[in-house]
Amino acid sequence: MLGAPLLLAVELAVLYAAGSNMMTHLVRISGFGGTVMGQMVFYLLVFPGVVLHEGTHYLACLVTRTKVSRFAPFSPGRSNDGRLVLGYVRHERRAFPIEALIGLAPILLNPLGLLSVTALLTPLTFQEVANPSFGVMVEAIFASGFLTDTPLLATIWAYLTLSFALGSVPSREDLSSMPLLLLIFGGCVLLVGLLRIGSESVLSSAIYDLSALAASLYALPATVAVVAALTMGLAGRVIRY
Repeated sequence: MLGAPLLLAVELAVLYAAGSNMMTHLVRISGFGGTVMGQMVFYLLVFPGVVLHEGTHYLACLVTRTKVSRFAPFSPGRSNDGRLVLGYVRHERRAFPIEALIGLAPILLNPLGLLSVTALLTPLTFQEVANPSFGVMVEAIFASGFLTDTPLLATIWAYLTLSFALGSVPSREDLSSMPLLLLIFGGCVLLVGLLRIGSESVLSSAIYDLSALAASLYALPATVAVVAALTMGLAGRVIRY
């Protein structure tokens, strides 16, 4: 009964962990900070994902009517504590629910960008992307000749999916309200389970079905993040040795 909400929570955790791991490997592989060329390669790879990441923050501000003082979709630099900052949205302070929505907008919306470019650039339909099957994915991406017959399109797709997966990772500021949000999410999961056990109410069924839909939508982004993280890890070892 709690399968779909728990699966969604696991997928979001995997997406964050794999995305963070990807970013670490990408910084190391590109030689970021060592050469100008390394920095340019790094910026090129992360640019689409960062722009989408900050754009979702800005969109969340517009939806919640939060005043934005400055919007920088891509502006690499260092924070006061020395951390790498690639873009930002400065806005007025809001209450917890709105702050959480603005902060976590990328992890909610960036994967939709990944799904969209996959449906637009590959032989897969949006329905197949939204409800992925391993056999269908292998048939459409590998067996169909997509990679060899249209190498430019396949390269653009791989580039954008990698960048959007990286852009799904929330920053330290984005995660400031995560502990409380996890408690609320856990409470909602438990409540949904209790409601479904006690009765088949419309509300509990709707929440459960929504969780199942979200879990299917995040299956592909989470898989891309894991595969990319493993690939970068292996590439880093090859380069090191």
